Amino acid sequence: MSEKIVFFEARDWEKERFIRLIEKKIFSDFPDVEIEFTPLPLREETVSRFAETSIAVIYLNSLVTEEVISQLPNLKYLVTRTTGLDHIDLLCCRKRGVQVSNVPYYASVTVAEHTFALIFALARRMRSNLEKIQRFDFTREGLLGMDLYGKTLGVIGTGNIGSHVCRIGYGIGMKVIAYDINHSPELIEKYEINYVPLETLMSEADIIVVMVPYYRKTHHLINMDNIKFVKEKAMLINTARGPIVDTLAIIWALENGKLQGGVALDVFEGERALLDLSYLKEELPPGVAQRALLTLHLLKFPNVIFTPHIAYFTEEAMERLFDWIVEDLKHYLRYRSSKIHFESYF
Repeated sequence: MSEKIVFFEARDWEKERFIRLIEKKIFSDFPDVEIEFTPLPLREETVSRFAETSIAVIYLNSLVTEEVISQLPNLKYLVTRTTGLDHIDLLCCRKRGVQVSNVPYYASVTVAEHTFALIFALARRMRSNLEKIQRFDFTREGLLGMDLYGKTLGVIGTGNIGSHVCRIGYGIGMKVIAYDINHSPELIEKYEINYVPLETLMSEADIIVVMVPYYRKTHHLINMDNIKFVKEKAMLINTARGPIVDTLAIIWALENGKLQGGVALDVFEGERALLDLSYLKEELPPGVAQRALLTLHLLKFPNVIFTPHIAYFTEEAMERLFDWIVEDLKHYLRYRSSKIHFESYF
C-alpha cells in the first residue's frame, strides 16, 4: 500500500517549491507515494475530507485534536512546518502511535534577528515616528529614544533561538541575564550570561524577551504575579507564543506606569481569531474571542507594536524549511521512524 502525503495550508508558491524538491528527492526512491496539496487547515471541520491520509504535513492554523486523530485511521506520521507544537495533541498522538516531527532549527537566527528589529523599533519610538510623519508632523516631540549599549537584556529561554538573542545582545554591548531550567555552559563562557531566577530577571532587565516554547507548563509564565516586578522603563518582547504572556498582565502594567519602554508582540493571545478570518465564520472556542479583544485593546497604547507572526518569515528561512521537510519525509519513508521526540512536553 502506497503512502498518501497531504500538505495542509499549502499556498501556491509553497506547492511549487515542494513539488520541485519532492520530484528530486522522493519520487526517485519512492515512486508510488501519492501527494496532495490543499489550502485547508487540518481541523475538526475539515478532517472528514482527508480520511485516507497516512502522512500529514500541517502548518500554523491546523488544530490536531483527539477528535481529528480519531478520524484519520491511516495516519502514521504528522509533520508540522513550525517549531512550536501547541496546535498538536502530542499525548493523543503518542497513544495512537502517530509519530510527530517539527522543524526545530530553520528559523533560529531569523527569529532572533526579528526580535532585535522589534527591540530597535521600540527603542527609537518607530510607531510614534511613523504616525507623526504620516500626519506631516516633523517635530521631535515624543520621539526621545534610548541606547541599548550597556542595558540589561533578560532572555527567558536560551534554546535554539534564545541563544542567538543572547549572542546579538552581547555583540552590541548589552549585559545578558537569562532564565532557563537548563543552563548552557557555552553561553556562560562565550557571552558571560548570568542565569537568574525568573523574578530576578523581571526586576533587573531593561529589555525582557520571551523565548520559551509553549506547553502547559509555560502557559501564562508572564502573569499578574510577576509583571509587577518589571522596571517602569522596561520593554517586553514576545516572539515565542502568545499564551506564554497573560495579556491582562500587560494591560495592567501599561495602565500602572510600567513597561514604558514599550511592548512588541509578533505572537499574541487570540492570534488565530485575528490572523485567520475563517475563524470568524464558526463558533470560537471558549475564551478565544475575549483574548483576541484584549489583544486589540493593547493597540490603544502608543508604545505597543505588533507584527503578524512573521518573525520566521524570510527567504532563507523558507528555503531551510522546505529542505528540512522533504528530507524528513524521505527519512520517514526509508526508516519508518521520526528523528525527533518530545518526551519533555509530557
